[in-house]
Amino acid sequence: MKLKVLVVDDELPAREEIKYLLEKYDDIDIIYEANNGIIAFDLIQKFEPDIIFLDINMPKISGIELADKIINTKNTKIPLIVFITAYDEYAIKAFELNAIDYLLKPIGENRLEKTLKKIRENLKLNDEKMQQNINTIVNQLQSKKQSDSIKLTLYKDGAFYPISTKDIIFSTVEDKNTVIITTKGKFIYHDSLSHLERNINKNNFFRSHRSFIINIDYIEKIEPWFNNTYNVKLKGYNEHIPVSRGQVKQFKTIMNII
Repeated sequence: MKLKVLVVDDELPAREEIKYLLEKYDDIDIIYEANNGIIAFDLIQKFEPDIIFLDINMPKISGIELADKIINTKNTKIPLIVFITAYDEYAIKAFELNAIDYLLKPIGENRLEKTLKKIRENLKLNDEKMQQNINTIVNQLQSKKQSDSIKLTLYKDGAFYPISTKDIIFSTVEDKNTVIITTKGKFIYHDSLSHLERNINKNNFFRSHRSFIINIDYIEKIEPWFNNTYNVKLKGYNEHIPVSRGQVKQFKTIMNII
């Protein structure tokens, strides 16, 4: 039996890429494609695909909103959804345990192979279990979106500035002051690093050392260092930041270092 597939992405090259990669599989039948969520929803109701390859960032209706709409519409068959995203891998690492998978752009053939294997296994699940898994993913993505919008009000040059946590590159201690380095400059945080750690999105930030909290979205390079530790190079910042021995195991897990 062939699996009916719908490809949804607002960019034609992205749709062509996934279609090209899927064409070599005999059990895959690409029934339609759509460039926005409104068209996609109509196609889902009409043709009831088994699988949707769904881009998250689209105009009109995002992939998250479309997925939420699918699972909350009565008398609509619930397909398996594979999110296609440019989010970094760590931010969505938790999704790998769910029935819905994700593909990180640009899509790799080996990664797609693993996804299809997972899909075939998950299609054996009943509709209730499948809906629970879809709900889990949608809620996690919505939580990430909300956490990205968290703002801190930081001090610099006699004034206070609201800064989104997604713009924080790292934080450290200088002359007994907690300082935060952001894409908008350097600011003073009037509390401890530990206090800051409790008030930012932990999905994106890692306490690499007792004196450093880093935003893993800004990691550019990881270099092995003495005693099986690492130094981290962050985008836009020349100095290397240490990963202490006590944090190495967790860091390797987060960054998928084998």
